[in-house]
Parts: sequence; C-alpha cells; structure tokens
Amino acid sequence: MGSASARGSDRIVSRLPLSWTEPGRRLASVVVEASGYSAVEEEHRAMESAGARILATLCAPSEGRVMCESIVDLGELDPRELESRLRSIKGIGSAEVREGAVRGFASLPGRTLEAAGTRSILMTSRALRGMLLGMREFLGEEVGETALYYIGYYSGRGAAQEHDELLGPGAAPRVNFAVLQAHGYASSIEALRSPDGSRYRIEARDLVECDLLKGRIRGRTSHWFRGMLAGILEASEGGEWEVEEVECVNDGSDKCAFEARRRAPGPPAPRGTIDISGQRGTLPQIGR
Repeated sequence: MGSASARGSDRIVSRLPLSWTEPGRRLASVVVEASGYSAVEEEHRAMESAGARILATLCAPSEGRVMCESIVDLGELDPRELESRLRSIKGIGSAEVREGAVRGFASLPGRTLEAAGTRSILMTSRALRGMLLGMREFLGEEVGETALYYIGYYSGRGAAQEHDELLGPGAAPRVNFAVLQAHGYASSIEALRSPDGSRYRIEARDLVECDLLKGRIRGRTSHWFRGMLAGILEASEGGEWEVEEVECVNDGSDKCAFEARRRAPGPPAPRGTIDISGQRGTLPQIGR
C-alpha cells in the first residue's frame, strides 16, 4: 500500500502521509502493527465501515511484521473507540489513533527517514523558498546566487562520490539523476552526453527551484540545481565543469535546460550513453 497518487498533465503527484493539512477536517494519524497485509486490509475495512475516511497510507515490513501508518478524517468518531475496534481485529498487534494538534492538521509520530541508502528529510516548499529567496535578500543577488550554487555543488559532488563507492564506478551520474527525479526535484530529468564525454545537455521539467521562484524572480533562476549538476559531473566524470542554464521556465521556456562543458582536463570515466526516464541518446559534437 502507498500514498494516493494522481496524474495531472505530465507529472504524478504523491501525497505522503507524514504530515497533512486539510482545513475543516478532523484529522488523525493511525499507526498499527499487523501480522501481514491481510490484517492491514481488515483494518482498513474496519475504519471505513466505522465512518473514517482514509486519506493516505504507508506500509512497510519490519522484523516479520507490517507497520502501517495512515492519515484519516475521523468525522464524528471517538479516537479511543476506533482504537479499541482496531485492536480487536485478528492479526493487529497494536493500534494507536492520535488526533492532530489542531483541527485540520495531523502528523505521524517522530521518525528518521531513509532514501537512496542514506538518511533523508522532507523539506517543504515553504522552507526551500525561504532558502532560495533569503540568500538573495540578505546577501545580495550576486553573492546569494553564488552561495546557492556552491551549496548545490558540494551536495552534488558528495552524493556522486557516495554512489560510486556504494554501487561501483560508473553508477553516477545515472543514479544521481534518477534519485533527484524520484525525490521530486523534477518530474523528469533527461540527459544527453557527447561522444567524447566533454559535454552534456540536461533537461528538467517541473524543476522545484524554478517552480518556487515563479512570479518572484524573472530570468534564468536555477543556481542551486546548476551547482548540483556541476558537482555530480566533477565527481563522476573527472575534471572541472562549467554548467550554464540555457532555458528556464522563468524566462519563457516550457522547461529548464542546462549545457555542461568540461573546462579543465581530468581523467574522464569511460561510459556509454545516459538512460534517464526510459530514453537513451548521445549529444552530437557541436563546436563553440
């Protein structure tokens, strides 16, 4: 079982049941430990028959059991009565119903998250927009954009190094682009590499950095992601790389596109074409 998904235009939106806001609804989190997925199905049927509306659910196996966490709209249900009902189900070892701190909000208990083999966090668009705009406001446009670039650069370089160490030489940048796409940085990331390995063209749709700056800043607005690409390519391909945003949704394009060129020699890693979003290709040689 997973969170609810809906396809709007070309992107899939998944609502994760970690914290939830729906004004006017009486929201609660429900956490159960079950003997298996059949017991989870019974738990869901019991909640629905009692009058609760399940908004999203996340389940995972844990030491021979299944931990299942949901966000629900209680309506007029008493949380203690719902707990008692769930605990009476065969195969449910424990059940906890926790109302949100205020009406219209609910969250799951504290946890640490892992994704792509490492500890992760979810940063809301509010927090990320604050970083993107705050750097510019308090440091000035030029210094703020430079700071964002190097934050991206060091994180991208470190991630690429880790993936090559974990998965073997050549894993990056292919894995890095797939992780960024899966984690919501963009709805699609497609990369083309020149035959000699000196150039890349990378296209991203629904790129979060530029999406969040729509209506606030015009022009080519990606510096954090641009730096990330430079760090990934340096760690995976060797040498120093210059990455330029050549198209941007905040400059009239339907996507954000980046041209990357190796500007200082280094030992290039031999590799074939990049396969992102099920597409393969090579970038033809173009003089400059």
